[in-house]
Amino acid sequence: MRRKTSSLERYMLFFGRQFPLNFGVKCAIEGPFNGREGERALRALVSRHAVLFSHQEYTQGKQMDMVFPENPPIILKEVFDTGPWADVLLSRMTYEFNPFTGPLFSLDWRRTPKGAELFFVFQHGAADGIAATWFIHDFLTVLGGGQVDAPASPNMPTLYEALKEEVTAELLTRPEPDWKKEDPPPPKPFDMPPYTVPDFFLRFFTLSPAGTARLASEAKAAGQTVNSFLGARVLKASADIFASEGNTTRTFQCPVDFRQYLKEKYRSVNGVYNGIVKVPVDCSQDLAVIAETIRAGVLAQREGMKDVEEYFHFRDSFDNVADPESLMMGFPPDPMDYDFSFSNLGRTVLAPSYGPFVLQDFYGPVFTAVNGETVIGLNTTNGSLRMSLIFDKKIDKAAGYLQLGNRIQEIFTSFED
Repeated sequence: MRRKTSSLERYMLFFGRQFPLNFGVKCAIEGPFNGREGERALRALVSRHAVLFSHQEYTQGKQMDMVFPENPPIILKEVFDTGPWADVLLSRMTYEFNPFTGPLFSLDWRRTPKGAELFFVFQHGAADGIAATWFIHDFLTVLGGGQVDAPASPNMPTLYEALKEEVTAELLTRPEPDWKKEDPPPPKPFDMPPYTVPDFFLRFFTLSPAGTARLASEAKAAGQTVNSFLGARVLKASADIFASEGNTTRTFQCPVDFRQYLKEKYRSVNGVYNGIVKVPVDCSQDLAVIAETIRAGVLAQREGMKDVEEYFHFRDSFDNVADPESLMMGFPPDPMDYDFSFSNLGRTVLAPSYGPFVLQDFYGPVFTAVNGETVIGLNTTNGSLRMSLIFDKKIDKAAGYLQLGNRIQEIFTSFED
């Protein structure tokens, strides 16, 4: 089976050949894990999460298809590194995926006294954080002796194919954005740059179930989501470090999930079904005002499907382009006009146990912070909230982000008192 590669997939897979556009997840399980059973469970998911097992092929000219083989290769190996698990995860997150052979994810594992630590890494052109969590849930389900539904033919849709018919019909009535009417920059001939891995700093934070419950309770009492309530505290801490005198406006960036626009059958399978919103916030105000500004700003940008509209118009950006890669190289990098990306996965779908396997912890998704970005990732799994902070140690503001990590720990500690 095959289908056309979407513009978003092509963009992410192309730049993923130059630097790691990946994200990683670590989970520890208690139970009798081994590589043979791990591969069996992975192969059982080929039809359900086919895009992770796919690869690209050029067709006519430089057009491109995604190909879904029946018997794809698997990247699964046991590691014997005895260092801290965070270092092991980070070393795996920089993996250079080959989009012309696949697969677009890997699973490394190492033994523990009672089970195993699993290190999943996903190429971001094939999955977003929610999709990856569904994949891990399905993997553990099969590993534990359960079953998951799978289509007869492995052919995972693009975002545009997965949208509800009424959503597509509405978006087609809207005028094209101004950027689509402009002439693109001239193609930039290039030799593929070498694969470059930043020198990442990575730190994790954990809230106990009691601390997480207190955070959620205080957010609810304030009329806020956990995203706005906790995000306000982290953004205020960032402003204390980075804001210059007389200029306390900072920009809050976060991903937003498009699954509410998708047909039901596609909401739990792999693909990239999320976008980005940004909210400017005056951080000289009280925390309550900052939180409400974040909450209201995110909602305003989602109102009337404005969040998915830009991504819908991007769907055919490389159609009839003779050399899409040269065109992509002609655009300048996006400006770094925000403090950090606050990637809140929310409450995960993971269960406390799967047959003989008990889920001990779950950290991630941790996104590689490339092109000068800083990413804060968080999830709530089985009552405990876990957060990560990652950035390139070579960015100019690295010392400030080290301070931000200390401030985040103080914020977490305040909910444990």
